[in-house]
Amino acid sequence: MQFALQPPAFVSRLFARAEAPPRVTRWYAAGVRQGTTREIPRMGPRQTVHCRDGEAWITHDGDPRDIVLQPQQSYRVEGHGRRMTVHALRGDCVLEIEVGD
Repeated sequence: MQFALQPPAFVSRLFARAEAPPRVTRWYAAGVRQGTTREIPRMGPRQTVHCRDGEAWITHDGDPRDIVLQPQQSYRVEGHGRRMTVHALRGDCVLEIEVGD
């Protein structure tokens, strides 16, 4: 007599492949001179803004929140299709925008 042991259901889920994280498709840089304002286009469903230099004030159409980024801070853009406006508060701002799938 032979017995075949079946692993419990959780074992197959435990060793299943995890869903792949979203991959970055593009990076681009945007410069904003001190005291000026620039519109940053929405380029994908996932967008993260990284401030590399200067201080940036960010706002979106229809969103009452204001975001202020200082060097080495990041902000994940939420929502789709809203225009993002950036104003350089202190110094020339250098922003890196990460666009994912």
